Amino acid sequence: MSYFMWLIFAVIAVVIEMLLPTFFALFAGMGFLIAGAVAFFAPDALFWQLIVAAVFMVIGAIVFKNKHIADSSTAGVGTHNEFVGILGKAVTPLSVHEEGDVELYESVISNRHWKALAQSSEIKAGEEIEIVEVRGNTLIVEKHI
Repeated sequence: MSYFMWLIFAVIAVVIEMLLPTFFALFAGMGFLIAGAVAFFAPDALFWQLIVAAVFMVIGAIVFKNKHIADSSTAGVGTHNEFVGILGKAVTPLSVHEEGDVELYESVISNRHWKALAQSSEIKAGEEIEIVEVRGNTLIVEKHI
């Protein structure tokens, strides 16, 4: 098979990867790219091209499975849902209508300080909070019980 075909497959896999919030298609793209390199240097070795592509895809699937990415029960990876349940504390008072500042115990998108609104009741500065929703760049929080 021509190395051009392998490169086309690699590009398609990378495009699919950009559309999906996982890294699964990336390994297929790497397999296709390496198979393309084999095809460039040994154009008549279709068997080895297929073996190289398959090996990289299997290695990718094993890495993917061992990282437990595929076992996520929340389907929230890459969405706002993945932040729900993270704890922190109110730095300033929060209400339903007035934003305040919160500091999270763990970083969310490389930041621990966020603007937040209370979901239902007033939250005093220093009280522990839990993220219940995300609206744009504002966290919706409740008192943590």
